Amino acid sequence: MSTSSPVPPAEGRAAPWWRRWADTPGTAVAVLAAGFLGLTEVAFSVPSGPDLSVGYAFLGLLLMLVALAAAAALVRRRRYPVAVCLGTAVAGALMPVGALAALIALPWVLATATLRIAAWCTAAVGAAVAASLVRDWRREGDAVMWATTDAATGERMYLTGGGYVAMGAAVLAVAVVVGLVRRFGDAARTARRAAAESEQQAATLRTQAAELRTELTRQEERELIAREMHDTVAHHLSLVSLHAAALEVTADDPGTDVTGSARSMRSSAHRALEEMRVLIASLRTAGDDSADRYAGPAPRLVDLVALIDEARSAGADIGATVFVDGGDDAPPALTRAVYRVVQESLTNAVKHAPGTRVEVDLRARPGDGVDVTVANGLVNDVPDGPGGAGLIGMRERAVALGGRFEAGPRDGRFVVRVHLPWPAATHP
Repeated sequence: MSTSSPVPPAEGRAAPWWRRWADTPGTAVAVLAAGFLGLTEVAFSVPSGPDLSVGYAFLGLLLMLVALAAAAALVRRRRYPVAVCLGTAVAGALMPVGALAALIALPWVLATATLRIAAWCTAAVGAAVAASLVRDWRREGDAVMWATTDAATGERMYLTGGGYVAMGAAVLAVAVVVGLVRRFGDAARTARRAAAESEQQAATLRTQAAELRTELTRQEERELIAREMHDTVAHHLSLVSLHAAALEVTADDPGTDVTGSARSMRSSAHRALEEMRVLIASLRTAGDDSADRYAGPAPRLVDLVALIDEARSAGADIGATVFVDGGDDAPPALTRAVYRVVQESLTNAVKHAPGTRVEVDLRARPGDGVDVTVANGLVNDVPDGPGGAGLIGMRERAVALGGRFEAGPRDGRFVVRVHLPWPAATHP
């Protein structure tokens, strides 16, 4: 026979006060009923009369003590259901002390024990009930307990063998049904408690997940703001610095256009302030697209020409090769990333390698993707680390779009290479 995990006993749980008070009268009734039936069976089993021998008197006293002990054991039926059930069943099977105590303890076994133990206890109680009824069936005359006398005729009527079988099967079935109802009720309550605890844990996990998603969203927005601030404002400030450096060197030359250089510096500084103002203003607005909210509309690929010309006008030596096919249909996220990569690469070249020639090579086509290569000469030693915020921002943009990013010294030049996927347009 298969086994299953036992259901926790009822006494192991904290019952409400009204349940504990209700159990006390139930226990008292069970003890009194089992004791009364046990003493009754002892009385019908032991001969009585004035000629009763000492041996029978001692036997009767011993059986009454056993019957009372079996009844008293029901007080502990909740904590030790198997021991109480088997002990009372053995006593009822071997001695005429009744089987009611075993029948009362059996439901607690069925409610708490494994199926294997419950089956053995049921068989033991069945044997005790059968033994008690067989003893009564074999007695004669007034010694038969389950008999009645007709008040009119004085005739004594006895149960038949079938009646004893039916009565034994009925009381055993009642005990088994009560035990199974108790078992399934406890299992249902346990399942409801487990479901409630699981739901509470799930609600806690959902709350924590929502908090983590909110924090991740905030972190992503902070990183986006940092990239946009660095790529836009830093670029214009680098141009201002480049104009100032050129003006400082050539200010005394007769042919130097000081007014034009100052105008260019003012224009670059003004654009930097405008970019800063747009970013700060967008932080106070709401929207669904974080990129548009914090950085404004995405620049187009054709805007790269103005970006390169602006750097040239600031004095940078730039050689550019640009091939773009279908640039007007490029996704905004792609055009923004390409524009920022070229912008940051030019800013780094002007800042770290002033006076060197910068080569920009860009090739973009749907299906083939976008390949950007920016190379400039090396002036100072380049560290072996991961780079500054600009390189980190370019790497993050490439990874976010599923592309590749490489940057580092190569053959005496600092080379930035980026590949961004651009899926081919599909037509139905």
